[in-house]
Amino acid sequence: MSPRNDKKMDYLKIVHLSKEPFSNSPDPEFFFQSSQHVACLQKLELSLRLRRGLNVVIGDIGTGKTTLCRQIIRRFAKQDETETHLILDPKFSNQSEFLNTIAEMFGLEKAEKDSDEWQIKERIKNYLFQKGVDDEKKIILIIDEGQKIPVFCIEILREFLNYETNEYKLLQIVIFAQREFEQTLKEHANFADRMNVCLFLGPLNFRESRLMIKFRLDKASMGNRTSVKFSYPALWAIYKAAGGYPRKIINLCHQIILTLIIQNRFRVNWALVRSCVKRVSGEQSRKWHWAVATVLTCLVAAVLILSPFGEQLGIRFAWKTEDSQSVLSSSLAGNLVHENEKDLIKEEPSDLEVATAQIDINPLAKESVDNGVHKEVVEDALPNESIKSNNYPEMLGQIRARYGETVLEMVYKIYGTPDYNMRKKILSSVVRINQHIKNLDGIYINEVINFPAMPIMITPLPIKGCWVLVDKKDELESAYQFMRIYPDSKGPLRMVPYWNSRDGLQFAIIIKAFFADEESAEISLKKLPSIISSGAKIITNWDDDTVFFSNVPIN
Repeated sequence: MSPRNDKKMDYLKIVHLSKEPFSNSPDPEFFFQSSQHVACLQKLELSLRLRRGLNVVIGDIGTGKTTLCRQIIRRFAKQDETETHLILDPKFSNQSEFLNTIAEMFGLEKAEKDSDEWQIKERIKNYLFQKGVDDEKKIILIIDEGQKIPVFCIEILREFLNYETNEYKLLQIVIFAQREFEQTLKEHANFADRMNVCLFLGPLNFRESRLMIKFRLDKASMGNRTSVKFSYPALWAIYKAAGGYPRKIINLCHQIILTLIIQNRFRVNWALVRSCVKRVSGEQSRKWHWAVATVLTCLVAAVLILSPFGEQLGIRFAWKTEDSQSVLSSSLAGNLVHENEKDLIKEEPSDLEVATAQIDINPLAKESVDNGVHKEVVEDALPNESIKSNNYPEMLGQIRARYGETVLEMVYKIYGTPDYNMRKKILSSVVRINQHIKNLDGIYINEVINFPAMPIMITPLPIKGCWVLVDKKDELESAYQFMRIYPDSKGPLRMVPYWNSRDGLQFAIIIKAFFADEESAEISLKKLPSIISSGAKIITNWDDDTVFFSNVPIN
């Protein structure tokens, strides 16, 4: 190893890497087997082994065409019955230059100066028949940057495809090209109709982008796993900045690794990705662009938690009473509150999180705002027309964050667990009225979070049955403080924000259960710690015009 490589290795060891994970060279060892690349590789290999003739792979810049090209060469390199030849740049000035290049690649003697093109073609044809028929070998010609192929070369390649037996083509051609080559195929139908397969490569989706980053880090790590960790918002920011194009992802991640080495860090957060994007693009990032990215990232994280998959991701705690089964409550993961920015890191998401992140969030697009609250969003969430006439407030209130709390945990404790569509609407509204939260990897102590009034249920509730009211507060902050002091470990409690014309906006703290009769409610009430149950009472009905902003237990 050269001294220069030794020095590079010393730098990589700082972040516990044995080699460069995001090199822009098409190293076959770092070939990530995405679904589309594997499918493309399999179809090409099958076509080549069956000697079907012409194969074309088309894709945008940076989608992995050259890497795929190297994989084909690698797969056939050690097979004695196969000869593989590669043209990296097919931009030839004339037919003679192209034919002489092919002849030299096949190992034919250099043509004499007075040899015409027909003679060179005959020598190539004889060579193909000798190798393909007599020696039973497969001759593969791979052309990269196929969009540069001149028209006269297309005609020569078409003639080569006419060299065949009754069973197979004598020359197998694979062309890797950008999308401009599609026009060439349209203009030369007699060439295009000889294609056995025409495959298209596109950008990776979010899940595969994330897995490619992990795959490359694992390949380059010094041990079983790398110490470099990307937070979930960081991965999403990389995907949005690179558009899913492998080359752009690799270039951006290379800058990120360099930054980690310089700063002696191991964790990559959203802010670090943003700064690296500026350096890679060489442009000043527009504030509105990153504001949109911020909102989208919040929505993706929110869907992960509040979607039907959210319960699978949560950690469950059991609280038992003597007269009932265990009551389970989900602990929602979210944007943690930290004391300093160095701690603003979320651990690497699981495969389930990445897969779930591809759900189409379809955020609400309405833009009119009144006092920071989107009235249209609220009205869209109403379960029926009767609620719209009520004069409930537009805001439930504010909560000032404390150390260790999360935005999504607040949302869960305030709004409960409504149906999936309602969860999305609630999260859309919460995110849109809290655009002052800039750092997606965390919120800070004392940061104020606003919560809109989003009607979920209205009376009438079941005629028979009752609830246990532990306490009632006039303000959201006071009610949430009660929940802080008495978490689920001291009893399964639920905050129920509601409004009616008699009481106005109130925040009821109830036992998280619906009781068929007062006797069973009384039994459960007695099981609560005395400090909670001292002021509790049983309620059997709510005012007829009550609007609930959280789902009330009814079964």
